[in-house]
Amino acid sequence: MERILMLIPADCYADAAPALASAKDNAFSPQRISYGIVLQEEPQEEDLAAMRALGSVLFLAPADDPWSSFPALWQGEGYVLLSHPAMRFTRHWDMQLLNALRACHSDSDWQCVLTGFPPTPDDPVDAVSPVAAESFDTAGCLCFHKGTPLRYAKAPETSAFLNPAFCFGPAAFFTAMAEETPPRFLAAFRGKWALFTLHKPLIQMAWNTLIAPCPIPVEEGRVSGLARFQLKFPMKLEERKLSGMARTGIFSPDLSFPTHVPLAVRLQESWHTAAERKSRLSPLFVTAYVSLPEPGERLPEEDFCRFGRLSQMRNLALLCFADSAMSRRLMPMLPNVLEYKPRYGLPLPIENQQEEAGKLFALSKMFLLAQGREKFLSHSHYGWINFGYLGYPVYERASLSWESLCTDQIVLATVNGKADLSMIIVPEERLHDLCTEILYRCREAYQSLHTLPEEGQLWQDMLHDLPDWFEPVELPRRNGLLELAMLNRSEEFHTQ
Repeated sequence: MERILMLIPADCYADAAPALASAKDNAFSPQRISYGIVLQEEPQEEDLAAMRALGSVLFLAPADDPWSSFPALWQGEGYVLLSHPAMRFTRHWDMQLLNALRACHSDSDWQCVLTGFPPTPDDPVDAVSPVAAESFDTAGCLCFHKGTPLRYAKAPETSAFLNPAFCFGPAAFFTAMAEETPPRFLAAFRGKWALFTLHKPLIQMAWNTLIAPCPIPVEEGRVSGLARFQLKFPMKLEERKLSGMARTGIFSPDLSFPTHVPLAVRLQESWHTAAERKSRLSPLFVTAYVSLPEPGERLPEEDFCRFGRLSQMRNLALLCFADSAMSRRLMPMLPNVLEYKPRYGLPLPIENQQEEAGKLFALSKMFLLAQGREKFLSHSHYGWINFGYLGYPVYERASLSWESLCTDQIVLATVNGKADLSMIIVPEERLHDLCTEILYRCREAYQSLHTLPEEGQLWQDMLHDLPDWFEPVELPRRNGLLELAMLNRSEEFHTQ
C-alpha cells in the first residue's frame, strides 16, 4: 500500500484537528495515512490523547516550518501531503490524489508534484486554481494570486509556482526541499521537479490562504536557475515583466486548457435551457474593445481569452464594438462585431480627448447600449458587460435565467457598497432617460471643472440621487452578477 504522510503546521493542535479528522474520515484507506504535525505551542494532555486516537502521529513543538521539520517527522512514507488547517477533504481523496499524480505528464527525467489553490466557499466555481503571478510590490517582490480556475479540466496543468499551503508529491521531493531556501519553486525547477496544478477539487479550503510575496534572486545561471526558468515559463522577473501565462497560471499560447464537461452537467443544463424557452425576457449584452493610452488591469491577451469564453456562450446574445484592428481578429469568434466609431460614445465635445480618453470611454458605455438598441430593436433589456468579464471556463450551452436580473429597474452589483460597473442591465424603456442623465451630469462637470467626472463617482451619485431607478445587488466580489443567472455551485450536478 502506498503510504501518505500528512504534514501540517498549526499554532496549536486544536487548530489542526478539524483538517486531520476530515482527512481520516474521508480517506479510501485511512490506514495508509500517517500524520506529522508541526506546532508552535506544546500540546496539552487532551491533545496527546486525541493524537493517539488519530493513528500514527508524530509532532514537533515548538516549531513552525514544515519544510525543515519534514525529516524529523518522516517515517518512510512514499508520498507527502503538505497541508493546512483550513483543508477539508472529499471522499476517497487519498486514492484520487495518487491517481492525479500519475496523470501528470512531464519530461522523461522530471518527477511530478501537485500544487495549486484549492477552492474556498467564496470562489465562484468549485475548481482548483493555479498559483499565478499577480504583480510586484514596492520592494520588487513577486506577489501571487489565484489564476484561472481549472473548471472541467481533463488533466493536471503545468504550473510555474508552488503553494506552500498545498503540495503533494513523492517524499524525495520534500527531502530535497528541506535543505533549500525560498523561493522553492526555483529550487524545484533546479532539481528537475515538474509542478502541476491539481485538476480536481479533491480538497476544499474553509477560508482563503495567501502566499507571501517572494524576493527575486539576484544570482543568475546555475546558482538560482532563474534564467532557465524564465525561458521555460515566459516572464522577465528581473525586469518586472509578466506574461499572460504567468498572470493566469495557464502555460499555453491561448491561455486555455483541455476541458470535458461531464454528461450529468450537460443534461442538467439542457433541461434548464428548455425550461427558459418560455421566458419573454431577451437581453442583449454589449461590450467593447478600444485601444487606450493607459493600460488596463489585465494584459490584452488575458482579456482576449476571457472574451473568448463570453463569445462561446450560445444562450448569451452578445454584440461587440471594437476598433478596426481588433474587429478583424474578433469576427471569426463572434458574428456580431461592429467597428467602434467615436461618435457612438458620449456625445460631448472634449478639447483634450487624448488625456481624457480613458474617462471618455468609461462614460460612453450606456451610449453604446443605445447604439446596440438602434441596430437590434427586439430585445427587452440591454446590458453592458466588460470585454474581460468572464474569468473562468463555462459550458458553452450553459442555461441562463434572467428573472432576477431583467426587471423594470436598472440592475447592477455593489461590492462593499460601491458600484461594480462590470455588468449593468437596463430595461429598454429606461435606456434613453439613463443616457440623458449621464450626458447632463458629464456636461455640468466638464463646464464647471473642465474635466470629465470619474465613472465610479458618477454612478455612485446616481444611485444616491435616483434610488427609484436602480436595483443594486450586493455581492462579495466583482464580476459576479452573471453568476446569478447561471446554476451556482450548490445546484450544479457533481462534476467528478
